[in-house]
Amino acid sequence: MNTINLIYLAILTGRIPIIPPFLPSHFGTLETAAPIPFRDIFDVSRLASELSIPIVEWDEVKVPKSPEIESIGCWSTQAGVKTTETRPAYSSHPSILNLDVSFTPVPSTFTLSRGAIENDYILSTWALASLAYPESRQRQLDWQRHRILPDGSGKKVEPDDQLLCYDLLYYIGLVESAPAGDFFADYSPFWNLVGTRMHWTKPLTDLATQYLRRQFGVPESSPVPPFISVHIRRSDFKAACFTEKDPDKCFAPVKAYERRVNEIKQSLRSRPNGIDVTKLIVTSDEKDPKWWDQIAALGPEWGWIDHKAERTAEKHGQWYPLILDAVIQSLGTGFVGTQHSTMSGIAHKRVHDWQGGLGVEVQWGSLGADDH
Repeated sequence: MNTINLIYLAILTGRIPIIPPFLPSHFGTLETAAPIPFRDIFDVSRLASELSIPIVEWDEVKVPKSPEIESIGCWSTQAGVKTTETRPAYSSHPSILNLDVSFTPVPSTFTLSRGAIENDYILSTWALASLAYPESRQRQLDWQRHRILPDGSGKKVEPDDQLLCYDLLYYIGLVESAPAGDFFADYSPFWNLVGTRMHWTKPLTDLATQYLRRQFGVPESSPVPPFISVHIRRSDFKAACFTEKDPDKCFAPVKAYERRVNEIKQSLRSRPNGIDVTKLIVTSDEKDPKWWDQIAALGPEWGWIDHKAERTAEKHGQWYPLILDAVIQSLGTGFVGTQHSTMSGIAHKRVHDWQGGLGVEVQWGSLGADDH
């Protein structure tokens, strides 16, 4: 989402986006997995062509592994609006890129509530875009100069007109106060203009297709049959079980996903050119083998890619189990995901836009949350 929002802001302001590499924050550390360039995952040439703008990556701007440390001034969305935060959002990007960054907090009036709601942290996209223009930038800088946070050397560097940068662009929106509310809406300019055009590289798609053929027992020369992809996010959602601490009561049971899969099957059959989809692929961050036994008990059609058995990480790199899961999710004719999961939400949109498929996300948080 950060990258999609960054590119959208670049389009709004007539600037060239500079894309940082992805960090392994969801599955490891920099000691276990190196950052991966944007171009290794997404078809940059196609994206640039469809958007009619250049797409630049940081290693094209700054010499990789250069010993020179450069000081720059950026805006902090995190330190600007959260009353509990006085520091910018943490990221390893500055150290990886040998940047020493001084952050200026954005004004609290940059939230969608214009600062009227305490602890509001969803920022106005257009307010952030205004910082790309000299007069607006100077006006806000005059108000915020006393709040500039020094860089590692103790210097206070103001954001300038040449390079517009922010610490975090995840929590931005247009009208919805909920996180990512606008991003996943049907009117979303973030997705409709940028996200839907961020296609996988051909080697990634080819590799995912090979995995699917093996999983479904399909000859190498044959197409992959239609299937429903299922994403069940659990592991890191335990911290979000506020009202119901028992995970078995907080998380949706596997039967809820089974019910939703059957509904998607019926909806696909009921279309004018309906098809009968019998193949399933489950992806999840759950590590408990007893939980996977519950998935297996749903029947032989409930399969999954065993990345340990496939030795995916050893053959292709530590990133690939996660990346291949995302690619596989997007190739389904139907999709069943997990409510509030960014990975599910994006997979749902990809299936809808790229495959003309159908999708739904299972609700959770309390016992029977997805009953209907």
